Parts: sequence; C-alpha cells; structure tokens
Amino acid sequence: MAREVLVRGQGEASAMPDHAAVQVTVEADGDSQQDAYSQAAEIAAAVDAVLAAHSAAVSRTTTTSLVVHPRTRWKKGEEVRTGWRATRTSAVEVTDFGQLGVLMAELVDAGAAVAGVSWELSLSNPVHDEARQQAARQARAKAEAYAAALGLTLGPVAWIAEPGMRLRSDGPVAASGFVLRSAAHALADEPIDVSPGEITVQAAVEVGFELL
Repeated sequence: MAREVLVRGQGEASAMPDHAAVQVTVEADGDSQQDAYSQAAEIAAAVDAVLAAHSAAVSRTTTTSLVVHPRTRWKKGEEVRTGWRATRTSAVEVTDFGQLGVLMAELVDAGAAVAGVSWELSLSNPVHDEARQQAARQARAKAEAYAAALGLTLGPVAWIAEPGMRLRSDGPVAASGFVLRSAAHALADEPIDVSPGEITVQAAVEVGFELL
C-alpha cells in the first residue's frame, strides 16, 4: 500500500461585489379583495416605472410573491375580519452601484418598501478561482514541509477533494459575504449613500500526496 500524507489547504481572496440584491415590496389595504388588489396595482405601476427608468442599472427583476389575504383583529375573544391586504414582493439585482442610492430613494417615493440590500458575487467571478488556487498552493507547501521534516520525498498527487467529498469535514467551505440590511420608510431630501464593501471568499481543499 502506497504511503501518503494527507493535508488541507485553505485560501481566501477579496473582490468588490458584482451586484446588489434589493428586496422591494408593494403593499396596499382595502375593504375588499379587489379594492386592495387595485390599490396595490396602482402603486406597483409607479414602482415599475421607476425600475424601467433605471433599466441600465438593473440586471434583473423577479416577482417572488404576490398575495391577497384578509386582515383581522381580535374583538371580544374572536377574530374579526377588518379588510384585505395585497402584497407584491420583488427581487431586484442592481449592477450600477452609483445609481443604487437614487434608485432606492425613488422606489420609496413611489410607495414601495425597500427591505434590504445584500452585496453579492457571481459564481463566475475570478475571485473564487483565486481562493481555490491559494488553497491548493498551501496544501502543497504543507505536504512538502511534513515530508522534508520526516526525511521523505514528496511524490505525485494521489487524490484531491473539496472538504466533505472524501474525508469528513466540520470546517466551513462556503464563501462568506458582507450583508447590509436597511429599512426605508420616508424619502430624505438627498438619497442615502449606499456603498459596497469588499467580499472575502474562502476556499479549502484536501489533498493526498504519495510519499517516496
């Protein structure tokens, strides 16, 4: 049976985010289902007009939920219907960060609630490969150090795997991101500055090297 040394390499790299994910919610109340829906549709039209005006800064808009449900309150120990509420929630991806603050301010002015902003990196961003390559280099350096200290010669790679794919791993393997959450309820005289921060991507790899 071939002798092996098993090592784990870790690496990290940082980059500015590719896009910002913004949750935009439109909500309206009415005495009936149709009334609530119609009022929400009116606000949604104004919100969609803002998004259309900033189409160059927005890469994608997806409706994640559309709900019309009854509103109730407790009265004398029982639940009493008081009206209806219509809600539409959309996920908006923004790539032009210079327009993000203005866009959010105009969305709020149009009647939407902006629930949060999260900075994100696409899976195709080169920073992921930078972290992986750094992890692989560290794995080789550790294996060479162990072999040299034991008077052995490091041979070829016997196998390579991400943590958990071959050996049990309790360590983190996913990228971590910076998330900014905010709530906007009124439009200020000037848009709030919304600036991204670097995202650090972490990678780990487990490698088995033959020993000669």
